[in-house]
Amino acid sequence: MEIRLKDDEVLTPFLRGRINIIQSKKGYRFNIDSILLASFVNVPDKDANLIDLGTGSGILLILLSLKYKKLKLFGIEIQESLFSQAWRNLQLNNVKAQLFNGDIREIKRIFRPETFDYVVFNPPYHIPEKEVQPTERNIARYEIQGNIKDFIKASSYLLKNKGRLFLIFPVGRLSEVLLLLKDRNIQPKRYRFIHPSLKENATHVLIEGIKGGNPGGETVEKPLIVYDNPDKKVYTSEVNFLLEKFCD
Repeated sequence: MEIRLKDDEVLTPFLRGRINIIQSKKGYRFNIDSILLASFVNVPDKDANLIDLGTGSGILLILLSLKYKKLKLFGIEIQESLFSQAWRNLQLNNVKAQLFNGDIREIKRIFRPETFDYVVFNPPYHIPEKEVQPTERNIARYEIQGNIKDFIKASSYLLKNKGRLFLIFPVGRLSEVLLLLKDRNIQPKRYRFIHPSLKENATHVLIEGIKGGNPGGETVEKPLIVYDNPDKKVYTSEVNFLLEKFCD
């Protein structure tokens, strides 16, 4: 099957050409958050269902397919342009996954409850200070068509009891996220804070939660440091490995 690019798209080699990603030239483009989240996901490689909410160009599903050969992968994306990119990216990289063009706020129209063992999401997390245009890039970055409460609500609906949620979010809204998770019966269990460099405070946090999990037993992993030298954009060995190979 021939995979065609649109005039406003570009093909980006990634992981030293191990995968190729169709992206918009001026619209939404994935960033390091997706790679860090995919590396944080830690589940058994066995027959189970995993869904990516707001899959964008499909990068998370493609990365997870490199780590896990037995998982059944699903994705949902509200924007038709990104849904098209995700579908073509999966074909381009020979990844088997089921994609749905839909709104996570109307998840009950698409899936039955407790369908999934795992949910992952890297949501739009910027709160617009003023009205912003609903462009592809803005919808992917700002809470315009779904906010963190909507994503957590959908996750709770989709997850089986004891199913696991993995997400990345800014540290500045951590207490909000934790309250929303517990309100939807998802117990936070594992955290990893992301720091731009050793000398800088954390900016983002990776969180794993368990639906119906018991309180307590929480783990804070060692910090994830992005840059050895932030001025020269020199990555740490861990991040460099993720960007070069991602997984063995």
